[in-house]
Amino acid sequence: MNKTCAAFAVAAVVLGGGAARAASPAPIPITIGLQTDADWLTIEAKTQHLFEKVGLKPSYIKFTAGAVMMAAAESKSIDVATPGFVPFLAGVGNGIPWVTIGLDTVGPKGEGFVARKGSGIRTIADLRGKRIGYFRASTAHYGLFMGLQKYHVPLSSVTLLSMAPSQQVAAMRSGNIQAAEVWEPWMHTMVADANGKIIATEADIGVPTAASVYAVRRHWLATHQEAARRFMQAIVMAYAEVEKNPEPVIRVFASETGIKRSWSAAIYKEAGPPDVHKWADPDYAYSLAQGKGLQQIFGKLAAFLYQQKIVSNPIDISDVIDDSPIVSALKEHGAGK
Repeated sequence: MNKTCAAFAVAAVVLGGGAARAASPAPIPITIGLQTDADWLTIEAKTQHLFEKVGLKPSYIKFTAGAVMMAAAESKSIDVATPGFVPFLAGVGNGIPWVTIGLDTVGPKGEGFVARKGSGIRTIADLRGKRIGYFRASTAHYGLFMGLQKYHVPLSSVTLLSMAPSQQVAAMRSGNIQAAEVWEPWMHTMVADANGKIIATEADIGVPTAASVYAVRRHWLATHQEAARRFMQAIVMAYAEVEKNPEPVIRVFASETGIKRSWSAAIYKEAGPPDVHKWADPDYAYSLAQGKGLQQIFGKLAAFLYQQKIVSNPIDISDVIDDSPIVSALKEHGAGK
């Protein structure tokens, strides 16, 4: 029993149960922005009411992609956003005072290139002369450009069409595009509903950026440290739950996205939840520690965004990561054990 629980127990004995309940702090409201994405830990925390269990009062807003969360974050209509690496940095570059406090997803096997069957596309090298769907200022945007570069496919030789993932599915079904660079569950949806086939994932071509973060405004974090700590505490609890039994979250994801349970299980196997216990480890490839893995990845992406004129000025990444909420949550989790 921790000190807080002990104090409440004493109050219950001395003053009666009613007094103990009166002393309990009110839940802290928090608004969370979600995507149609394989964000296993967020889904688990939401469906198992773990945010409520740690003393938060959550509400949720659904978005089609991370890029469209920018306006919501800027208007303060959401507290926690879940954008991919690219839209997170694009937001920072466009003046949103975002700080990342954790990893929502990490899954280069869960994002990649899908080609329409019969289009003559077997590898990325075959994309010359083709029409390709993608979502501008997304992680798929970066993956697309890196894939074309690796296979020496000039941008001048392809036609790029920026559209939402659902529109990409329709465009591939109609033949308006012959290929797309997109994330799950849209990759599986294209295979099943748009005569598509996966020709390469970003893991296949060595691109590690198909990941998203938990992003909060810097001022919100400064004034809501306890809410941020509780949020991360719920995420740590969610990781423990899916490690014990991933079946519930696999089924919920399938239900929410309208895909088969077998697809959801395949996506979980290929691009499962990031290990929360490694987030503050300096040796972890996506470490939140200052100057380590995540900041190094951000440096490359920031240069890309400036080069592509997605942002008008170079992005300062020196102060866009704060690992204190997850460090605090992990310490408490360890003490709880």
